[in-house]
Amino acid sequence: MFKEKRSLENLKMFDEVDIESFNKYLSEPFIDNNENKIERRIYLIIDIIFNIFALVSLFFFIKLRKSYIIRQRGFGLTFAGGIVTYLSGFMSFIPQLVKTTCLTNVFQANILNTIAICIFFSRSLRIILYYHYNIFIVTSIKKKRSNVNYNIRTIEPNYYLPRITKKIKNIISLIIIVPPTIALIACIVIYINNEHVRENCIPFKLYDTLLVLKNNKGTELFEIIKIYGIIYNIICVINTIALFYIKDANKYGAKFECLSVTILLFLANIANSFIQVKSSVKDPNSSKPLKIYLKIFEKTKGGRMIFAVIIIYMFFMSITVPVIQYYMAKKVKNEYFQDPMSSIQYFYKVLNTPSLVNELRDIAIKEFCVENVLFWENYQILQTMAYRYQIELKKAQEQGDARILTQYDFEGYYQKQVQSFSVSSMDDYSYDPNTPVPKEILPYYTSFYYMFIDFNGPAVVNLMGSTIRTIFRQLSTCPTIGIYDFAKNEVVELMYSSIYPILLRNNKKHMAHTLG
Repeated sequence: MFKEKRSLENLKMFDEVDIESFNKYLSEPFIDNNENKIERRIYLIIDIIFNIFALVSLFFFIKLRKSYIIRQRGFGLTFAGGIVTYLSGFMSFIPQLVKTTCLTNVFQANILNTIAICIFFSRSLRIILYYHYNIFIVTSIKKKRSNVNYNIRTIEPNYYLPRITKKIKNIISLIIIVPPTIALIACIVIYINNEHVRENCIPFKLYDTLLVLKNNKGTELFEIIKIYGIIYNIICVINTIALFYIKDANKYGAKFECLSVTILLFLANIANSFIQVKSSVKDPNSSKPLKIYLKIFEKTKGGRMIFAVIIIYMFFMSITVPVIQYYMAKKVKNEYFQDPMSSIQYFYKVLNTPSLVNELRDIAIKEFCVENVLFWENYQILQTMAYRYQIELKKAQEQGDARILTQYDFEGYYQKQVQSFSVSSMDDYSYDPNTPVPKEILPYYTSFYYMFIDFNGPAVVNLMGSTIRTIFRQLSTCPTIGIYDFAKNEVVELMYSSIYPILLRNNKKHMAHTLG
């Protein structure tokens, strides 16, 4: 009796494929197969939708680049990642629509995907480092205030913290540049030195990508990405552990994005390795794979579409979600426009309440802008110092004894304010901003400049250039007690538009109870 011929379609999902069915499977094209017309049309529709939503998202991301939500995520790095993930996602659909060159697929898998993943890891590292950096700023500023040298000629800017920022940027640059460069060089070397690769990957010749992947042609060019896959998984584990210790002020903020992408990337690498091992046959005499593995290989297009889904998700979370969050926040702001608690006047009440300022500081650490809250706290201390000087001066004048002023322990009073980390409401006292800064408290004003205004300071706030120049000019000539008032206004407005909405959203009832 003749053995009944079996086709792949007639087999059950967990049946082992026979040699004849397996050979037929290896020879079946995807592009020129009429049975795949519907699937190709689906991919075409998905590709069109992806292009429209991606380009619209990128447009609004650029448009909103100066908004707090975009800046907080790091516009330059995030936008670069968005461009690369868009190109990678776009190129992932092309082999399902038309035949492509081998080098195009190698470039997309080895170079573009590597750049996209490296930028993602760089953004994750940025979040981790800047979170701990902001915590470090709080500790550093407190120590610097407690140990400041008040001899005006010996005060020096703190260059240590700015160097940390520069190192963070240098590390991120290396992560983005080095791995793709190594991948590119490795591909060139393999292509030049391997004749078998050159025969199976002829430049400008069009191939059915899935058919090539089924027959394991030119797989040597993808060895580098296999090695990177192992490295990615190791980094994913480390990244996940590090991100768990990061606190985010937003439910679907940068932490959620990085953590979710990290977990998905780890699972995708494992799934792809499993598919490659189970669906490939390198030895003709070895047993053939189960039908289900071949079907998975076909549906995922050799594992390519798994990474395409990850790439699209990366794009959505990094580019589209911040845009959505911006307009949602704007809608909420408009809804609460008439709410007295949303006014700038009410925010000043919050700033004059130490317990709420502490909560603002915690939010600012999570949002990588703790320098603004520290600026406000130190600004309050300067004003209390000026007010204390006026009290002692008035007392000395009334009693006709100048020693009362010269012998007053301004340093002890300052340290008391520093250690308490809370200052009385600024509504409790007043001062003339045009009054020259007395020599007794001038070192404190100078130290404040080097902390928050000077470019090399440990916690520089983002001020207008004209404001910085005015402060420097006044400090060099005739500093007044109100020298930092305009800077204070800018910082308060920045906090009002950035971290105050988060405080209002999370602690509105507590604020109402605290402030009455």
